[in-house]
Amino acid sequence: MAERQTGWDVIEEVGGRARMETLMRAFYDRLFDDLMIGFFFAMSDKEALIASQSDYVHAHLGSRQGRYQGPPIRQAHQKMPILVGHFDRRHQILIDVLEEFEVPAHVREAWLGLDRAMRDLVIRQGDQARQEMGYEVFRPKE
Repeated sequence: MAERQTGWDVIEEVGGRARMETLMRAFYDRLFDDLMIGFFFAMSDKEALIASQSDYVHAHLGSRQGRYQGPPIRQAHQKMPILVGHFDRRHQILIDVLEEFEVPAHVREAWLGLDRAMRDLVIRQGDQARQEMGYEVFRPKE
């Protein structure tokens, strides 16, 4: 996970609770609408995701004053066939939103570090994802 930081609160740094919610809503609106990864969110409750992700970020960045009560990251994503490209696309959308909302550099850096730390917890390798989806893994005949 991200290195422990102190002395600042992520909610305050982005401009308060209302601005944090607006930022998260912009992020999830883009995720839900994205052609490459939107299908992952088709059956999801957007409002619950916004609240949960806000809590997660608040609990893991800066002074860590928030309380995240959702499932562990790996558990929450274990049934999704998330590949590296899917994760990278989501990460780029986060970069874009944080820049558009002019999140201070120290917060943006910490937030993106936290996001990158989740990568190995959620991605699947190609063969693993295909097997989990019930597809036969292609193996060339010798």
